[in-house]
Amino acid sequence: MIEFSRGSGYDRLMALFGRTSERDEQKAIAYRDWLQQRNPLAIASLVLGVFSLVELGALVVPGVASIALGIMSLLQLRRGNAARPRGHGLAYGGIILSVLSLIIAGFLYLPRVRG
Repeated sequence: MIEFSRGSGYDRLMALFGRTSERDEQKAIAYRDWLQQRNPLAIASLVLGVFSLVELGALVVPGVASIALGIMSLLQLRRGNAARPRGHGLAYGGIILSVLSLIIAGFLYLPRVRG
């Protein structure tokens, strides 16, 4: 029978096969705590902003929705009504990415007037 010590690469190898180590559990708990402190509208704004940028603004709806959700989350965070007190950076990031994607879409898809 093969025995593995705690310091060996066995823990890292077994994580590949679905067995989690204590370090993996600690990372999962830290990520869960981080996520629970963020405003869900800010998270949605960032996700939609990334999606909008990836598709270069071809679909306008995710860009506009990201801007709207970002503004709503910032208003909630400023009023202090949010149950989750963090997420300003995520909201600003979603707004910026969406505005950038809509600007790119304007250059790519709108006809140019040549004079």
